[in-house]
Amino acid sequence: MRLLDHDEPIDPEVAASLDAIDAVLAGEPVDARHAELAEIALLLSCDRPVAAPEFAASMDEQVERRFAPAPGPEALPAARRQRKRSGFWQAGGALAAAVALIVAIVVVAGGHSGSSMSSGSYSSLAAPATGASGAAGANTRSAASPSGASGASKAAPAEIPPTASTSASSVAPALAPPTTGRKVVQSAQLSLSAAPNRVDDVAQQVYDTVGALNGIVESSTVTQTGGPGGYAQFQLSVPSASLGLAMTRLSSLNYAQVVSRTDSSQDITDTYNAAQRALADARALRTSLLKQLANATTTEQINSLNAQIHDAEASISSDQATLNRLNHQVSFSQLALEVNARSVPAPVSHGSGGFGIGHALHVAGRVLTVAAAVSLIALAALVPIALLAALVWWVGSALRRRRREQALDAA
Repeated sequence: MRLLDHDEPIDPEVAASLDAIDAVLAGEPVDARHAELAEIALLLSCDRPVAAPEFAASMDEQVERRFAPAPGPEALPAARRQRKRSGFWQAGGALAAAVALIVAIVVVAGGHSGSSMSSGSYSSLAAPATGASGAAGANTRSAASPSGASGASKAAPAEIPPTASTSASSVAPALAPPTTGRKVVQSAQLSLSAAPNRVDDVAQQVYDTVGALNGIVESSTVTQTGGPGGYAQFQLSVPSASLGLAMTRLSSLNYAQVVSRTDSSQDITDTYNAAQRALADARALRTSLLKQLANATTTEQINSLNAQIHDAEASISSDQATLNRLNHQVSFSQLALEVNARSVPAPVSHGSGGFGIGHALHVAGRVLTVAAAVSLIALAALVPIALLAALVWWVGSALRRRRREQALDAA
């Protein structure tokens, strides 16, 4: 019971007590000063429980296995090779899981980039603008082909994707006539086309765009029939400084395509100056009449001057209203917008209508496309499951290897 391998020396009294206990258990005589300790040791030894034979045998086996002689040098290389082989397969599993994860990321990134490229490939370009000349000019841009409306309907796609049908880079820039301090009234007309079931969506975008630019919807009519008869008409008033931006945004609405666009401008500087002069003259006349009224002495003079003052004030009100109207026309531009539902072209019939080789090839191509899409979706769903299974296997292998090494170290 002594602690033979201890770093510090045992206390002499403790060592004597332990020797006394050993002597009592061995049936040897004990010194009188340890009589009480000997009596306690005898009592405890008599009351100790007796171990079952099976338990004692199992304990003996464990002791023998624990203190068995170490394996010879010839057994070590085999164990090391086994450990190396297990570590190799575990490293290979981890590497395979990492490669599968990288492949999945590349596939997902490639799919997103392809979809973004395909969605951005839809755009419609307006025809080049023609010049405007003179004090009052108009510029019309049309997306129709030279052959007329039929050519425009052939060029227009049946359905515009959810992205903007005309990007900001493809829309022709808005015209900005030089003002150089002059009073210029600007106006515009814009004609759009949309799919029959998208007229309401385009109309709502018009409302949102005008509201964002602090414009006014003076009148609007929206009719959606679900067929080619649907249309929407708007009479808008937007700040002249934002007219170019408004035309750019309205030409780039989702689900819509520009059919024609007209920009107009009119110089009203002379009219504006004439209204200013008329207002100034009317005010000067009223001032003069008021001075004459102050010096009038007879009733006839007073009545005549009052009538002239009344006429002068009416002229002032009329000239002021004219000047305010002209200022409003200069500050706010009128914009007429219409949205028409384009007709969906009928499907082109190939051959005599029977089930021919061309139709069979078309159906086969569709079936293969759908099958490839389903397979791709299934693969995308199985990749995370496979990665999780590989991770669980790798963790289990690592735990088993750890437990095996601990068992070997304990042996």
